[in-house]
Amino acid sequence: MPPPGGPPDEIAPWVMGTIPVDDSVHVALDSSLRIRFSEGMDRRSVERALFISPQPITDPVFKWRGSELEIRLPDGLQADRTYVVTVGRESSDEWRNRMRASYSFGFATGDKLNRGELTGRVLPSKAGQMFVWAFDLGVIETPDPGYDRPAYVTQPDEAGYFLLPRLGPGRYRVFAFEDTDGNRTYTAGEDPLAVPPADIVLASEADRIRLGDLKLAVRDTSGPQLVTVRTPDEKHVLMRFDESVRVLSLQVDDLVVHGVYQDPMDSSRVGVVTEAQTGGTTYRIEVDVMDGQGNRDTLDTTVRGDATRDRRAPEVLMVEPDGKQIIPYGVLTLVFSDAMRPDVLTDFWLASDSTFVPLGKFDWPAPNRLVFMPEGEWPGGETIRLQGAGDQLLDVAGNTVSDSISFVFSVLDTAELGTLHGVVETTPAVVWVEGMDNERIYAQVLQDSTFVLSNLIPGLYRISGFWDLDGNGRWMSGMVDPFMPSEPLVAHADTQEVRARWEMETQKLKAEAWWMLTLPEEEP
Repeated sequence: MPPPGGPPDEIAPWVMGTIPVDDSVHVALDSSLRIRFSEGMDRRSVERALFISPQPITDPVFKWRGSELEIRLPDGLQADRTYVVTVGRESSDEWRNRMRASYSFGFATGDKLNRGELTGRVLPSKAGQMFVWAFDLGVIETPDPGYDRPAYVTQPDEAGYFLLPRLGPGRYRVFAFEDTDGNRTYTAGEDPLAVPPADIVLASEADRIRLGDLKLAVRDTSGPQLVTVRTPDEKHVLMRFDESVRVLSLQVDDLVVHGVYQDPMDSSRVGVVTEAQTGGTTYRIEVDVMDGQGNRDTLDTTVRGDATRDRRAPEVLMVEPDGKQIIPYGVLTLVFSDAMRPDVLTDFWLASDSTFVPLGKFDWPAPNRLVFMPEGEWPGGETIRLQGAGDQLLDVAGNTVSDSISFVFSVLDTAELGTLHGVVETTPAVVWVEGMDNERIYAQVLQDSTFVLSNLIPGLYRISGFWDLDGNGRWMSGMVDPFMPSEPLVAHADTQEVRARWEMETQKLKAEAWWMLTLPEEEP
């Protein structure tokens, strides 16, 4: 019978020793490098995850002897340079157990070692799929990670923290990306990329600087494109773009535009309400749009007018809340498939044995969105049932919603909610508070250095945010070319517990390395 064997190997491998040893100096220029592992390795995984900084001109040659790897450099080492060899955490043993963290060792061909360090964190981090690249701006003035090779490479650990050691004095730009296609290079438009909030200057050989957090975002460098445009009836123009957009302005020659609205489920679809069109007439449309990456474009197109009357009843696409819990001051929202007439609603709510007529006011923040704001609080701890008359809601063509509208939700008791407040080091800023026990995310733009978030459901929360440099309330993820730094992130190191009937104070939110930011100058 075959041997029974033993339990499967689940122990992560590690580096036991290197030649040259860490911190060696006066290393000969024709030296080869050796790395000894704790066990037999998956050789291809190690070779793919090994980085030498500065990068050699010719690819290294690998030779294995059991668990030891020898690295030969065809062009040899450069004189008077500090080298860093990094074994990435994608390296795995023969049982596919990966290293717990990257391993780096350094040596010098001259008489001294550079000891500068850059540290930081990548958000979010995925084990074995993340890379951090550092470019020496003295070598490449305007680096592009999609085309240029970095001087230094490493991988973050399981929590996203990374270290770039043995750096010399100079100015550096650090990028991080998620390698979605596994080619160990950044693929523009596909791999999420983090642009730093600043370039980093190491003034001496021993500077140790924390860059701060880097947040990943997929970089789309092309502007939105119009896919289709049509006129389904005499008062509508429907447009569809190749991605989600925000309409900044829109005009139609020889037609008055009464409103612009978007599909809440798919913001690549845009509806335009116009005055009555003349059938067969060609109208020119100019629309200024921006996508989620900040790419902006002004598009021109034409469409033929339609004289058909709109007879289709509008549909209710979303009722919010729908069977959920809300806070006592929670608002109710209806989203429709068409632009509606912003009539003043006085007889909308219907009273019956199971429903009542609440006091409050209606508002139309968009042509297809209706919001009801209660007067006072909803009764805490109770389940609320409301019914509205659909025939009181008319679209721009006069068609009514055919069905009645119902809301069912429960109200949290005020006594069971908590409050969270804190201070941010620098303003203006935006604070994000994300519940770990529920799906709600709270955000508040700061007017001064303090923030207060009330009526929070008890539980654990992650607190983060960003320094809102442009004051638009949205995080700017930065650009590669032309280079524009991202807005610095702020983060609380630990989760914060919110307790019922308590006002909890969190630690000061600050972004490390803010003091070294090199911000772009304002245009005159």
